Amino acid sequence: MKKIFSLWLPVGFWMGTVFYLSSIPNLRVSQSNFWDEILRSGAHFILYGIGYFLFFRAINFSKEKKNFLLPLFLTFAYGFFDEIHQSFVPTRSFQIQDLIVDFSGAFLGKIILEEKK
Repeated sequence: MKKIFSLWLPVGFWMGTVFYLSSIPNLRVSQSNFWDEILRSGAHFILYGIGYFLFFRAINFSKEKKNFLLPLFLTFAYGFFDEIHQSFVPTRSFQIQDLIVDFSGAFLGKIILEEKK
């Protein structure tokens, strides 16, 4: 039980952090629209790569045969539901390009872990 908690707690913390950041209206990281878009896309990419790793770690702990697709699906699903959540936040909206960047970060995480296998 203690091991399960230690595996899934980081996943929950990651999900909570993403949810919190998605709840902030007018979230900007730069005054320049160009740099704001670049930096926020980079943050999406990195956050969802980390999310894939955390789901992978929690799901595959002590498994002989590793499951690489379930963590990808769960990370993508969380990104999808987070985009829906953002559509209810003032000044935020569901953006398909964010979902593509989220998936790309998770997919790169999958590729890295498959190569490491």
